[in-house]
Amino acid sequence: MTELSLLDGFLLGVGGGSVAELHGLWQLRKTPKNDRPEWILSYFYWFITIVMVLLSGCVVWLYLKSGININYFMAVHLGIATPLIIGNLKKKEPDIG
Repeated sequence: MTELSLLDGFLLGVGGGSVAELHGLWQLRKTPKNDRPEWILSYFYWFITIVMVLLSGCVVWLYLKSGININYFMAVHLGIATPLIIGNLKKKEPDIG
């Protein structure tokens, strides 16, 4: 098996991150144009989306840079998981009572 280069890992992570981010848009594919949310045209939304996709590549790059040996599939998987994990970082307070 060929060793994954840092650039290949980064690009595969970006590809995986893109899949995760585009999934939300894919869910809107049958929504009529007039009923689509306004955030789709927001520069802020697209800026954050690009940052999240790049972070996905950076996470894979960090794994490889730290000496963790991962394959192509795992690189894409880490890319997909990164925006989902970051999106779930908001902690919920425990329900006591």
